[in-house]
Amino acid sequence: MNAIKNQYAYVLKSIKKDTTLIPKVSYLSGKTYIVSGASRGIGFNIAKKLVKKGANVTIVGKTTTPNPKLEGTIFTALEDLRKLANKNKVLGFSCDIRNPKEIDMVIKETLNVNNSIDGVVLNASALCLNDTLKQTEKEVALMSSVNINGTYLFGQKCLQHMHKNKDGHMILIAPPIDMLYTDDWWTNHFFYSMSKFNMSLMGKYWNKEFSNIGVNTLWPRTTINTAPVKNLLGGEEMMNISRTTDIMGDAAYHIMCSDPLLCNGKNFIDDEVLASLDKDVEKYRVNPKIKEKDLMPDFFC
Repeated sequence: MNAIKNQYAYVLKSIKKDTTLIPKVSYLSGKTYIVSGASRGIGFNIAKKLVKKGANVTIVGKTTTPNPKLEGTIFTALEDLRKLANKNKVLGFSCDIRNPKEIDMVIKETLNVNNSIDGVVLNASALCLNDTLKQTEKEVALMSSVNINGTYLFGQKCLQHMHKNKDGHMILIAPPIDMLYTDDWWTNHFFYSMSKFNMSLMGKYWNKEFSNIGVNTLWPRTTINTAPVKNLLGGEEMMNISRTTDIMGDAAYHIMCSDPLLCNGKNFIDDEVLASLDKDVEKYRVNPKIKEKDLMPDFFC
């Protein structure tokens, strides 16, 4: 752990404020959003925040049976979200984003119930951290099909409907594009980095193709207390020096409230979004006793 901590030493930066985040709306009643990878973790928390703010939400996930290493399934997530809803509608579907027919089914059912798609969060991703010589063909195929092909197909099919409304938001959970030229983030997990930067490029250039839709990326500055962090990166010790998923949910909500004509083509970091709106970021620490400067930085930050 100490070696990792030293490798990714956290530098407490003066957080830049983004004036395009001025809220256009403060409540999302009547609007409809789709969130992929929402069985748990960041995707679930973003969906939870949107539901609490009155939005109709469709969640998509691949986990249908309990797994001792993964909290929840798409069905338990749906049940939990429906308990939070008032008059807003919450739908949930088992969907493999690599399958175009399953994506079509999700969009069709969402439109049948809610008549529109006002925003989408492309969160579903595969994570297999290995250097080039150790990366298996199976891992390469998985990350290619999910992070690149699946994200593109899901985004493309949502955009087909969203651009007709001349209003809407898309958030890709992907790293800042300027980190593309930072060598440190390629050395130990080349293919994962390449697949995630493909998502970043979608965020950068879809914004130019669909000028009436606010297309942005969002990434955490620190590690987040999710299953991959616990199971693959650093166990309970790293979880203890992470932030909670709430910070990503709150940041995504504020992006969704902004004017898409002004707030677009951005590579957002979660705490920069909140600091731009004078929100407290210290409350998101898993362990309140850990200082901000001692939190574990996430990849690409």
